[in-house]
Amino acid sequence: MEKIELVATMRESKKVIDFLQRKGMVELTSHELPDGMLNPDTDYNISQLEKFIQTAKKAKETLSKYAPEKKSLVDSFKPPREMEMSKFLDMSASADKTMNICYDILGAQKSIDNAHAQQIRLKTSNEALEVWKDLDIPTKFKSTRYVTVLIGTFPDSQTDASIKESLAERIPEIEAIETEVVYTSEMQSCAVVMCLKKDANTVTEALRSMGFVRPTEISDKTPKEMLKENRITINELDKQVLEAQSKIVSMASAHEAIDFLIDYFTMRADKYEQFKKVSLSDNVLYLSGYIPVKYAEKTVEQLENKFTVAITLSEPEEDEEVPVLLENNAFAAGVEGITEMYSLPGKNDIDPNAIMSFFYYLFFGMMFSDAGYGLLMVIATAFILLKCKPEGNKKKTVMMYFFCGISTMFWGIMFGSFFGDLINVIRTNYLGLPEMRLYLWLNPQGDDLMTTMLWCFLFGIVHLFVGLAIKGYLEWKQGDRFGAICDVLSVYLAVGGAAPICAGMIIDVPDIYKTVGKYCALVGVVLIILTAGRSSKGIFGKLGSGLYALYNTISGYLSDVLSYSRLLALGLVTGIIGSVVNLMGTLPENMIVKTILFTVVFVLGHTINFGINIIGAYVHTNRLQYVEFFSRFYEGGGRAFNPLKVNSSTFKLKEENNNG
Repeated sequence: MEKIELVATMRESKKVIDFLQRKGMVELTSHELPDGMLNPDTDYNISQLEKFIQTAKKAKETLSKYAPEKKSLVDSFKPPREMEMSKFLDMSASADKTMNICYDILGAQKSIDNAHAQQIRLKTSNEALEVWKDLDIPTKFKSTRYVTVLIGTFPDSQTDASIKESLAERIPEIEAIETEVVYTSEMQSCAVVMCLKKDANTVTEALRSMGFVRPTEISDKTPKEMLKENRITINELDKQVLEAQSKIVSMASAHEAIDFLIDYFTMRADKYEQFKKVSLSDNVLYLSGYIPVKYAEKTVEQLENKFTVAITLSEPEEDEEVPVLLENNAFAAGVEGITEMYSLPGKNDIDPNAIMSFFYYLFFGMMFSDAGYGLLMVIATAFILLKCKPEGNKKKTVMMYFFCGISTMFWGIMFGSFFGDLINVIRTNYLGLPEMRLYLWLNPQGDDLMTTMLWCFLFGIVHLFVGLAIKGYLEWKQGDRFGAICDVLSVYLAVGGAAPICAGMIIDVPDIYKTVGKYCALVGVVLIILTAGRSSKGIFGKLGSGLYALYNTISGYLSDVLSYSRLLALGLVTGIIGSVVNLMGTLPENMIVKTILFTVVFVLGHTINFGINIIGAYVHTNRLQYVEFFSRFYEGGGRAFNPLKVNSSTFKLKEENNNG
């Protein structure tokens, strides 16, 4: 990275910022405010743009609900379409028009929501009215000249007789009472009670003591009339909903314009956010930031040719927190995302991806280790690469799984797994041929189980030693050459010497190897004791620190090496489950039934096995890198390079040069 400082005239300031955003190569940074200059306040502009973005996103979501775009999974890997600058300016000029379409979509959706809410209220009302449908007078009806009519519900099952009996017990002095139950159930009874107007208050109090309450739906119309009107209104609301939905569907062609609008407003919001980092006076704009060295000269040349600017490039200071931009070939770039999930390299680190990528693909393939599954991965990723031509992080992810697929095929061939034991299943069940040897190197599911485990341990030791070598290189580079030699060589001798001795407990190892290993391990132990505590004070302090370091080395490397047994474990799981799936499909004796069952079980079983074990291989391969490899040398803590650029998922300007 290089530092860049730029001074431009105010009349060209907007064009300069727009150019930098389209190029996407400069990360703007805050700086001390020069005398006589101010930082622009863009908070209001940003808040307005964010409101527009949310409105457009909501309209897009609504439009997709009623008129979804026809896109396949493969389409999601395609890069954004290229857009001429002239078309970009035309679509930008139509932003207000597109925004109005968004408002129309949301307005139609609001009409739908209001109609649905009203329908719910009417349906709820109908449910309450349904029990009153046999009532032939309005629920609001109260009295005639001489008679008071009381309409309401009881909280239990009632009859005309039971109501009169209850009233007779409470108000025996009043006999002029008539009742009519229009609906009854175990939980509720709807009734009409009539009495003389002069007795209305007394009867009302007696009814209230029985739990009698007035109905919730009160109207001058009969319940039947209300039910009919409500149903008519519900049908009219259905028509309104259909009209509003049709209106939204008629705007299906606006998908592209709304996508552009979201990206356009996002682009402007990003620009205003970055604008806070520049300094302005009445006549001058000043900005500072970082630019990748490989793009610096060309970018400066373009700026000087297009605008009246003064630009200075310089090396960052040693104590500056310089942003990190990873640059690797296609093989290593695939695992950059894995490293980024852990942490970007710090200023004293190296980019580990070039070295890590080899081990990552190696270990992933050993854990997945089925040639059939690997072949599927290679075909799928190659199709996406050739058909969709993805860019940026999507391309890196696809490339990672492409190389993982190749490694999986390789180890599947080495260990003899192709959709489990599919080849032998077909030979024995359908061709009448004897089983054949499937593995090219080792058979971990047979006699070579322990040998395979030892090879896994050996690969693990190499992995750990490479990480340790990088640590030694960094120490050497920082001037601690004695420490680099002692810290690395002592562990190499101790662990490397112990390896043939430990292996001899499982398999036959020539005595010469064990003898050489014993002396190497002894020298390594002595070196650790004598040099690991060199920073401590006093001879006893140095000796104590050395002994403690020896304990940590033995226990730490033992557990680390044993953790590589997961290479064998996950590889075995993939192959064994695949073979069990094949066995289940060939259980019937009848050939037709067997073929049908085998086809169904094969597709379903291997799909599940593929899905579960590819996740396991991914997770545990990451773990081996993070815990075993990175812990040897990697500090991390770097900050990602975050340039001012066009953050668009739907278009890219032809003159734009993306760093992703």
